[in-house]
Amino acid sequence: MTDNRIIHLGDDSLAIEVWTIGARLNDVVVDGAGGLLARADTVEQALGAAKNFGAVVGPVANRLARAEAPIGGRVFQLEPNENGRTICHSGVKGVNTKIWTVESESDRELVLGLEIADGQDGFPGNRKLTATYRLLDGGFDVDFSATTDTATLVNLALHPYWSLGRSGRSGQQLQVNADRYLPVDGDLIPTGEIAAVDGSIFDLRGNGVPSTEIDHNFCLNASDPAAVLTSDNGLILTITTDAPGLQVFTGKDFGIAVEPQHWPDAPHHPAFPSILLEPEQTYTQHTRYQFSR
Repeated sequence: MTDNRIIHLGDDSLAIEVWTIGARLNDVVVDGAGGLLARADTVEQALGAAKNFGAVVGPVANRLARAEAPIGGRVFQLEPNENGRTICHSGVKGVNTKIWTVESESDRELVLGLEIADGQDGFPGNRKLTATYRLLDGGFDVDFSATTDTATLVNLALHPYWSLGRSGRSGQQLQVNADRYLPVDGDLIPTGEIAAVDGSIFDLRGNGVPSTEIDHNFCLNASDPAAVLTSDNGLILTITTDAPGLQVFTGKDFGIAVEPQHWPDAPHHPAFPSILLEPEQTYTQHTRYQFSR
C-alpha cells in the first residue's frame, strides 16, 4: 500500500485535515479549536476500528440486502460484512480502505481520485471516482463524481461522526428537514415503506436531542438546509446537499453521524431514487458544511 498522506487546508479560523486513505476528513478546526469529529490517529486505526471515521464510503454506501447487487438483469453476489447476510459500505473492499491519489492541491482546494477495476470490489465496471474538498468562508464543500464503462451502482457518502462540543455525542441537538423516513427490519434494511415522521422519534424537524436508537435514512425535503447540528457551546453546523437522503446514526458515544447520500438498498426498491450509473452518465453529489455561532 502506498503511504498515506496527511493534507491540511486553511488556517486557524477554519481548517480541515484530509487523509488520502479513504479520502477521509480527519479533523476540522474552527476558531483555532479542532476535534469537532471522531478521528483516526494512525493508519492502523483508519483500517480498523476507525475505518469509517470521516471516510468516504462506497462505491455503494449504506446497506444492500442479502449482499446482492442487481444490475441489468444480473445479480452480483458480494461478500457480507454484517450478520453474515448483508453488506454495509461495500464491505472490506470499500473505498474507505483505499489510498486515493492527489490529483490537484492548493491552499483552498484538494481533489482526490480513485480508479477501481472491473470486479475489484465485486461491482462491475472500470470506475473513476473523485472527491473534492473546497474551503469557503466559514465552511467547506465536498463534491463527489464518478464515471464507469459498464452499468454499475454508485452511492458515495462522507461519514463523519460530529462532536461539535468535543465531548462525543453529548451536548448536541439535531434538526433534519425531512417529513418522511425509511423504516428498517432487524438487519437495518429498509422494508420498502416510506413513512411519515409525525409522532415518532424520527420527527427531527424541530431542533432537539435525538434518540440514540436512530440508524435510519431520512427522505429529505426539497428545501434547504438538509440538517442543522447545534452544540451547547454555541457552535452550529448547517448542512445543505443535493443528495435525496440523509442517514443519521446516533448510537455511538463518540459522535453523531450525519451522512448525505442516496437511499439505502435502492436497487431492491423500484420506488427509491435509483443509484444505477450507466457509461454515458456522470454521478455527482454536492454537500456544503457551514459553521456559525
